[in-house]
Amino acid sequence: MFKCPECSETMMLPACAACGYQVPNEDGIWILTDAPDLVLTGDGDQYIGYEHIGVGYSGSRRFVIEERDALFAEVVARWTGEGVFLDLGCGDGSITVPCASRGVRIIAGDISKGMLTLLRQRAAQNGIALDNVTLCRMNALDIPLADQTVQSVIANSVLHLISNPGKVITEIYRVLRKGGAFLCLDDRPGVTAGTEYGNPLYNEIVNGIYRRYWELLSERGIKPVKLSWKFDRDAFCSRLFGSKRTEVIKRGNVYAIPLKDGFLPRFTARGFSDQACVPGDLHEEVIESLLAEFRQRYGDDFMEIASKVVESDLVITFYVK
Repeated sequence: MFKCPECSETMMLPACAACGYQVPNEDGIWILTDAPDLVLTGDGDQYIGYEHIGVGYSGSRRFVIEERDALFAEVVARWTGEGVFLDLGCGDGSITVPCASRGVRIIAGDISKGMLTLLRQRAAQNGIALDNVTLCRMNALDIPLADQTVQSVIANSVLHLISNPGKVITEIYRVLRKGGAFLCLDDRPGVTAGTEYGNPLYNEIVNGIYRRYWELLSERGIKPVKLSWKFDRDAFCSRLFGSKRTEVIKRGNVYAIPLKDGFLPRFTARGFSDQACVPGDLHEEVIESLLAEFRQRYGDDFMEIASKVVESDLVITFYVK
C-alpha cells in the first residue's frame, strides 16, 4: 500500500521487500519523509507546516470533538465503507478521531509530528482507540502511497498552505481508487439576511489586532505570507475528476466564542498561515506590546468579549475518480 521513501516501490510497513529500507517509527508515528516542516524560500515548491504552532492551533478546544466535525466524519465513514480513508494534513485530528470512533480504516498524514502527537492526545482524552489508524509523517506534495490504494481523501485547510496546490490534488487523484472521492468541506451561510449578529466590538478588536500586528512587523521589513489563497480548487478538480456532486448539511445553531478561546490563542501562537514567516522571538515581542496596548484601550478583561454567530451550513463536495 505504501510507497518506499528510498526506492519508490510498493511496500507494506515497516520494511520494503525490494530494497530492505526500514521505515523509522517514532512514538507510534511512521516517518515517511525527511522534508522540513516549513519551506518558504528557493525555486521549488513552498509550503507551510504547523510544527511551531502546537496546542495553539485549536486553543482551549483542542480535545473537543465538534458536532460539525462529527457530522462530516459520518459522511466520510459512509463513503469510505470497507476501504481506506486518507486524512491528508490531518493536523490535530479533528476529523481523524471521530472517524476512528466509527471504525474507519485511516491513514492520518501530516508533515508536523507535533500535530500528530496532538491527534493522539485528542483521541485519548475522548477514550477513542486508534487501532485502525496509521499515523504518518508525510509530505502532501509526494504522498507515500501506491497508486489507487484509498477510497476517500480529505485535505482540510491544506491547499492554501502550498504554492503548488494543483500538484497536491494530482497526487490525491493518483492514490484514489477508481470510484473513490476527494471530499472537500466548505461553509455556506445558512441564515437569511438580517438575522446575523453584528458583533461590532469583537470585530473592531480582531481587525485592530491584525492590522496593528502587521503594521509593527512591516516596520521590521516583514510582510504576511500568502501562498495560494486565490487558487480555484473547483475549476482544477472539475477538469481532473470524472464527476462531481454536492451534499449540504443544514446547521443554524447560535453560539458564542470569546476572544480568549478562539481568535487570540491561535493568533498569539502564530497559528495563522500568513504568520509563518515571522521569527518566534519577534512575534513574542510584538504580541506582548499588542496585548498591553489593547488592554489599555478596551480594559483588562477585553479577552472575554465574544462573537455571537449563527453556524453556517456544511457543504461537502465529492470529486469522484
